[in-house]
Amino acid sequence: MIKPIVYVDLDGTLSPSDVLLESCLLLLKRNIFYAFSMLLWAIRGAWTFKTEVAKRINPVLDNLPIDPVVLDRLNQLKAAGHELVLASASLQRDVQKVASRLGIFTRVIGSEHSNLKGLQKLAAIQADCKGQPFIYFGDSSVDIPVWKQAALAFGVNTSFRTRTKAAVAGIALNRVDTRNRSAKVWLKAMRMQQWAKNGLLFLPLIAAHEVDWALWGKMLWGFLAFGFLASATYIWNDLMDLNADRQHPRKRHRPMASGALSIGRAFVFMKLLGFTGFAVAWLAVGWQFTLVLLVYTVVTLLYTFVFKRTAFVDVLLLAMLYTVRVIAGGVGTGIELSSWLLAISLFVFLSLALVKRCAELEFLQIEGTQPQGRGYRMSDLSYLVSMGISSGFVAVLVLALYVDSQNGSMLYARPEFLWGICPLFLYWLMRIWIMTSRKEMIDDPVHFAIHDRISWGFLACVAALVYLAS
Repeated sequence: MIKPIVYVDLDGTLSPSDVLLESCLLLLKRNIFYAFSMLLWAIRGAWTFKTEVAKRINPVLDNLPIDPVVLDRLNQLKAAGHELVLASASLQRDVQKVASRLGIFTRVIGSEHSNLKGLQKLAAIQADCKGQPFIYFGDSSVDIPVWKQAALAFGVNTSFRTRTKAAVAGIALNRVDTRNRSAKVWLKAMRMQQWAKNGLLFLPLIAAHEVDWALWGKMLWGFLAFGFLASATYIWNDLMDLNADRQHPRKRHRPMASGALSIGRAFVFMKLLGFTGFAVAWLAVGWQFTLVLLVYTVVTLLYTFVFKRTAFVDVLLLAMLYTVRVIAGGVGTGIELSSWLLAISLFVFLSLALVKRCAELEFLQIEGTQPQGRGYRMSDLSYLVSMGISSGFVAVLVLALYVDSQNGSMLYARPEFLWGICPLFLYWLMRIWIMTSRKEMIDDPVHFAIHDRISWGFLACVAALVYLAS
């Protein structure tokens, strides 16, 4: 007895990602102004949009995430004697790439002359199976015509709305739910550990010895606003780096790169976070703070689209993004920032940005892989280390000059206690860098410091010395 052919959708079914959306992101990464062209193509219709993007982008799908549960189910069906066909609205060339990579499909059905969705896909499947019974795996409401004619219908990670429509159409949908619905996925996409950087907003208050709780409360709202917006930019950055992240030993586990969070959901979440961040900034802190937040967003976008792959400019911009937080804290509270504070901040953050780059190169060296999407080579590592250590030492030197200056004497009753910060600061920086050279540093020094007891001890000692000097 001939067993029914199994037809499997690609986007959102076999893969939690979407080939067309990934191609659009690659096009935007190439040139952000393609956004206007894509709008015009979309107005002219889905097929025009798809073909115009395809003319400019030929995606590499070697690392496209594949749902392991669906793949296991398909392997079981193949072992049971079913023929497998990958049937997708994606372009034929892209569907063939995925099929060739997996090696379990007899043939593919993809879009060649029109957008193979809904009734058009059903017609193509019926022509392929010659009217014989078939099994279909899909994920969205556009698959309802195919499900309705299938002998057995499987819905992969279908939404409540899709299931409702399928039920109304009289379809007995067999659910295959593989989606991770844990809040951890969303929190991981937000990179909540990076919110620690927003503590820099309070630095102007601390440096000015400000005890006005109204200002501290105001800056707490600023902390939230910056956190939401920063999370939105991290999501956007991850969307732009999908291919590079999938080739990275650790970054491939990020929610978007791994497929744990779909591109569509991530994009909606990103917009929600960004809107919330600006709304909180405007309503709770003020328009000046919101303006600085806008500058932060612009610099972040410049980093993502233009300078992320430019050696040295990338770390300078990262240092600026840290420093912008300090500036935002001053603007939001109305505290005038001293040139001493800004100079120390810039050199410290440049050193930490270089730690991040060096740690990435050290880790890739262990894995025996080359850096992807960066402007550096493995041979640059020793020079980057020298620059990073020098930047950190310059920051300590500026701090020492401040302690000995008239400004330090005017603001502190016993400024001699501040001298104790310099050797502590030197020790912390030297330890950070020696751990980096020993390949013991994860690629983000902020994440490391949050979980490092010695770093917390360093902060406690600095706080005690500042209190004694006051």
